[in-house]
Amino acid sequence: MNLQEIEELIGKYERAETSLEEEKQLRTFFRENEVPAHLRTYKEIFSGYDMQAEDKFLSQEFDKKILTLISEEKKETSKLPFRRNLYTLFAIAAGIIILFGIYFRFGNSRSTLKDTYDDPQLAYTETRKVLLKVSSTMNAGLSELNKVSEFNNGLTELNNLSAFETGMNNIKKISILDKTKEILTTKNE
Repeated sequence: MNLQEIEELIGKYERAETSLEEEKQLRTFFRENEVPAHLRTYKEIFSGYDMQAEDKFLSQEFDKKILTLISEEKKETSKLPFRRNLYTLFAIAAGIIILFGIYFRFGNSRSTLKDTYDDPQLAYTETRKVLLKVSSTMNAGLSELNKVSEFNNGLTELNNLSAFETGMNNIKKISILDKTKEILTTKNE
């Protein structure tokens, strides 16, 4: 093939109009002949196609390795659903145990209230004793609250200090007026 035919085939190749036979001719030309300088980039392209054709198929060992890796991964993932199911089973069992505990703790307390005293006077005196004890305990707690009221008294005194601070601010304003008066009198003299 002459150089002009090769350049025409390259033009068709760039426009994607070549047939497989024409591309085969281009590959043979660039593989076998001495290529001019302006076509050397095309030689690299077509020699790349030749190298790619040689590496087209992978070995059988590659397939075996991939298949063994996939089967090992399946074995590892098959353990996870069992564990997940086991955790779910334990969670359900724990919930049932909690429900039984609540039922036996609070569910059987449906007994009716009975009178413990046959004599109403005795019941009244016992109730009075209990209420007096509760009252004395609450009064002991109220004595602690007196300390809180003392704290409140201290806070009101602090509020009086804030009124003092307001008065001091007013005095500062008056002193500014005095300084202004002095400046005005010195300018007039």
